Amino acid sequence: EFPNRQKRYQPQSRHANLDVMAQDRATQKTALLLRQSIIETYMKSLGHLAADEVVDNTEELTQLSAALQSQPATNPQEAEAYKKIAGIVTTVAVKRWRQDQLQNLIEQANPPIQQILESLHRIVSDGFGGDLQTEEAAIQNYYMTLTMESQDPAGKAALAEWKEFRMSQVDERSEAVKIYGKVLDKISDGHQRLFEERQNLTKKEVLQQVGNSVKDLRTLLKTIKNL
Repeated sequence: EFPNRQKRYQPQSRHANLDVMAQDRATQKTALLLRQSIIETYMKSLGHLAADEVVDNTEELTQLSAALQSQPATNPQEAEAYKKIAGIVTTVAVKRWRQDQLQNLIEQANPPIQQILESLHRIVSDGFGGDLQTEEAAIQNYYMTLTMESQDPAGKAALAEWKEFRMSQVDERSEAVKIYGKVLDKISDGHQRLFEERQNLTKKEVLQQVGNSVKDLRTLLKTIKNL
């Protein structure tokens, strides 16, 4: 994680602060995974309705809702979005909605789903993306200082290789942040299309979109681990 990697480039006096930051980042990752889980739960409900199947995920939703309540929302709009999507999916399960309520579900769920996806995008881009910019600057400064202090050509060459290696790792993580954002945009655009075409949807179209979204969400689980 970023704070632990930063210890390579920061004095011992800053390590305690970095330990606190590491805990904060771990909490952020947990929050991201919870947000993704509630979106996946909704998508599964959407898929069941499209297939005209009964939705039975109240236990899963109860656990997710309890976990989300323990995580602070980034803003009041996001908190309201969680409340709405949890309420909608609960209604689907409790009232045993079927395929004829599909349009209603998409119509009600689109605003909170878009809000949650936007929040996810912001957390990753601003939080983890900002960390990577800080890490890149720290690497540049660290190796520049060591190189300037060294009088050994072989040592300078070794430092250049290490700097290149560390920078390549940052580049890989930066690419992961970009991929995360693109996948979220894809899910957002896909659901927006469902919303705009909700009066003329076929079962196949909905199931395909749901399947793609669930697959994309699971891809994000792997991406998070690389940040």
